[in-house]
Amino acid sequence: MARIEPDGQGSAAVDLDDFRAMFPALETRAYLFSGAMAPAAEPVRAAWDSWAQRWSADPNAVLTEDAMLGEMAALRGSFAELIGATASEIALTDNTSRAASIGFRIVAADPRGHVVVDDTSYPSSLYPWRASGREVRYVPSDEAGDPTAAVAEAIDDQTLAVCISHVAPFSGRRHDLAALSTAAHAHGAVLMVDAAQSAGIIPINVRAEGVDILVTTAMKWLLGPPGLGYLYVRRELLSQAPVLDVGYIGLDAALGDWPVTTVPPITTDARRYELGLPSLPGLTAARAGIELIGAVGVDRIAGRAERLLTRSIQGLAELGQEVITPIEPRRRAGVLVFRLDRPAGLFDTCRENFVDIGILGPISAVRVDPHGFNNDDDIDRFLDCYEQNTRKSARI
Repeated sequence: MARIEPDGQGSAAVDLDDFRAMFPALETRAYLFSGAMAPAAEPVRAAWDSWAQRWSADPNAVLTEDAMLGEMAALRGSFAELIGATASEIALTDNTSRAASIGFRIVAADPRGHVVVDDTSYPSSLYPWRASGREVRYVPSDEAGDPTAAVAEAIDDQTLAVCISHVAPFSGRRHDLAALSTAAHAHGAVLMVDAAQSAGIIPINVRAEGVDILVTTAMKWLLGPPGLGYLYVRRELLSQAPVLDVGYIGLDAALGDWPVTTVPPITTDARRYELGLPSLPGLTAARAGIELIGAVGVDRIAGRAERLLTRSIQGLAELGQEVITPIEPRRRAGVLVFRLDRPAGLFDTCRENFVDIGILGPISAVRVDPHGFNNDDDIDRFLDCYEQNTRKSARI
């Protein structure tokens, strides 16, 4: 797979205009829902197609140990670099939910204490705690409140873990990870973070920010395909973490060590939580997505997305629409949410005009998620659709 590298002069190898040009969908569509699944970029599609071509022409070529395990190692390394971790702290999973369940089992091996959550916490990160019967302390916060401060105040010496989403999928509110980790660690608690709505759209440094466990997906903001997820476990926590399920990927043994008469040593790094092969075509495609993010620069992507979010909020305000998402930039990232009586109507109007947004049916709300590849014209097209839908609704 061709690699996209920085230019060596301290600047990104790919500017935002060239970045946009890599997404064929944007030739006709204003795609504003990357928090669900980003459109396929040409380098990502090429990586996937390259694997499929090799599979078609010479299946054994994609089954060699170097091809399989080497691609897995490369992807761990790329993701680790993105979040400020080491490759030994990364395990590949099939999705965020699997990673969250593994993270839960690591922490829940300690029988003491309760978990603190709030209304940013995504259901897939909460379900394991609820299903276990462990006490879950829920911290409500109103739409104008500071979720980080509210959660920090709820932590005490009996708290085993704090489980939150970095950016809330139903409001766009953003936690201060460093502040939360400081509060959690002061009471001996672990900070678990769902970064499915933040990894790739804003900078994350798990070591500097004190994150103990982080889970996310390859698709969405990281531009990869579905079928792959990531689990980060801080090395200090990993050294004490239990062995869970056992598969050959997590063993310190060669694939050809037969016959098996004893269980080989289990690796001491996060790879112990990988059982078998993940989506093989997804490996190269996911790495292409991360490398494209790195070539453009997360800071540059974050800056563009923030400017477009601000423009969207201001445009909606001029049309009389309030938003749930915080107005203050440091308290949001990538996700814009507003309530609407009939969100499906706006969704349909947008689709008719080749504009893609999301709807949150349970709370009767709309999501608009601009990425770094979006531009002002995309936002104008969305606002035009909002006006069209308002006129339609007035006639009903």
